[in-house]
Amino acid sequence: MSRDARVVISGEDPKVGGVTEKSDFADRSGGEMLPAADVILPGERLLWTGAPPRGLRLRQIDALLIPFSLLWGGFAIVWESVAIGGHAPWFFRLWGIPFVLVGLYLILVRFFVDAYLRARTSYAVTDRAAYGVRINAFPAVRRYSGSALDSVIFEPKASGIGTIRFAAMPSIFSMGSRGWTVWNGATLDCFDSIPDARRVYELVISHE
Repeated sequence: MSRDARVVISGEDPKVGGVTEKSDFADRSGGEMLPAADVILPGERLLWTGAPPRGLRLRQIDALLIPFSLLWGGFAIVWESVAIGGHAPWFFRLWGIPFVLVGLYLILVRFFVDAYLRARTSYAVTDRAAYGVRINAFPAVRRYSGSALDSVIFEPKASGIGTIRFAAMPSIFSMGSRGWTVWNGATLDCFDSIPDARRVYELVISHE
């Protein structure tokens, strides 16, 4: 796999603020968790590093996603079974295959994709910005600063754990890559379920 990664800072110049995008970031971690010092811009002071929880998990939104995925997958599997068992024309047999594959992803595979991506994700806060980092699969670095921190959302949970969102969670019916993050869970749009979240949140909003 290429050791190049995308630095996502879409919009404004990082010296001014916003979320930025460029492609000159190289993963120098040798396959290990990327050190925050390899990500932050020159002159920034590292204040905190962290990572999302590891392993398989269920989220609150799965109370909605699981019934929807079972409905989708169940209908697709029944359609394909009837088409094959009823000796339907090849067009109808082939038509159902993509829907069955999507159904299997939504029902089962997405949990493993989520765990895989979270295991390769880390976070950092400096005296100027907040960073989300993913290495290896779909490598990227997302940097939030200035005006991008104006609408940060803090979601406290039990035992000091919480999520800090830099963008609102998209709908499950959203199109494009952001819509899929609802299903696989792993996203660089937030600091997901981190410990001591309120302290980190105060560090982040101190940059506003």
